[in-house]
Amino acid sequence: MWIFKTEWFKLVLALAIAGSIVGLLWYAQWQAKTLTEEHAKELKENPGTENTTLENYELKEVDADNHLRWILTAATGVVDSATRDVTLTKISVKYMDGPKVKMEVVAPMGKTNDKAQTVTLTATPQQKVIAKGEEGKSSLETQKLELNKKNQFTATGGVNIVMTGVAKVTGDRATGKFAKSELESLIIRGNTHAIIQ
Repeated sequence: MWIFKTEWFKLVLALAIAGSIVGLLWYAQWQAKTLTEEHAKELKENPGTENTTLENYELKEVDADNHLRWILTAATGVVDSATRDVTLTKISVKYMDGPKVKMEVVAPMGKTNDKAQTVTLTATPQQKVIAKGEEGKSSLETQKLELNKKNQFTATGGVNIVMTGVAKVTGDRATGKFAKSELESLIIRGNTHAIIQ
């Protein structure tokens, strides 16, 4: 047919194709906006879907030979799905020497992140973060305790350290290592006072 070969037909066909493409793009954008609004509405109506609560939360660190270095237990752990932070309550961290507990840290609350491999324990007005060695050889009380790799720690917010038979020391900040039933490599800074026994 001669009508399919005319310039007017080709122009109308080209405009129809372009119009269809523009129409499809507009429809896709409108559909995406509608679905995004529906999803936002669902999240607003169901905010609990972002966090997961775990009872009897447990976290462990092992050395290269697969021996247990420490085990953290908490009454509850609330996992934030966006940041992977876990908010903990009623925490106990036991540092091990083989099957034997050499040091125990107790805290009312804290936070951990498995990606960043950090554990931060914090005090409340009613209870401080307390670390005690076996047989009472040493103890530490503080407001905030950050646990690092290889049994190292950083204590801030006021620190009271008692090493039975050696000294009682207070300061603003302390770093060191949890060793066999005592504290090692201690560095205490800021407003430091000591009583030698």
